[in-house]
Amino acid sequence: MSPARHAPKPPSRSRIPPRALMARAARVRLVLLDVDGVLTDGRLYYGAEGELMKAFDVKDGHGIVLLRDQVDFGVISGRPGKATQRRLEELRFKHVIFGQLDKLAGYAQLAHLGLADDEVAYMGDDVVDLPLLRRVGLSAAPADARPEVRAAVHFVARAGGGRDAMRELCDLIAAARGAGHR
Repeated sequence: MSPARHAPKPPSRSRIPPRALMARAARVRLVLLDVDGVLTDGRLYYGAEGELMKAFDVKDGHGIVLLRDQVDFGVISGRPGKATQRRLEELRFKHVIFGQLDKLAGYAQLAHLGLADDEVAYMGDDVVDLPLLRRVGLSAAPADARPEVRAAVHFVARAGGGRDAMRELCDLIAAARGAGHR
């Protein structure tokens, strides 16, 4: 009997032609993310003392590290947390908005950056993310995002949230900027 094999990931999906997707990705100067379900798999772990723990994928982090000198990164998240704050500090995120379920209101807090909507990418996974996903120049979702979210975005990763989806978005932006990742 042969060892079990992992099924190959399906190709990423785009609702727009590849050339248009690359053009949108090339304009990105700021990448915004939701946290739970994007940088994590969405599951919440509680320790014996009630402390919240989350798992972050190192491949997602490496994609961010490889791209962070070319674009800025930020989060707009409804859930604050020490674990998330620590990971974002490690990755040197410049813009962190916690406790904001209204993603457009969180986005408005970044107006001082002077960026046009088409210079912003956002990856989200649930219906609360839809208003911002519909506004930005490049919208993306993990493979396991809600169906209505996957239907609304420009790019759907092959991987799920917290399992390499963010790396795929980083690779797309890097390729569009002519700086492929190693």
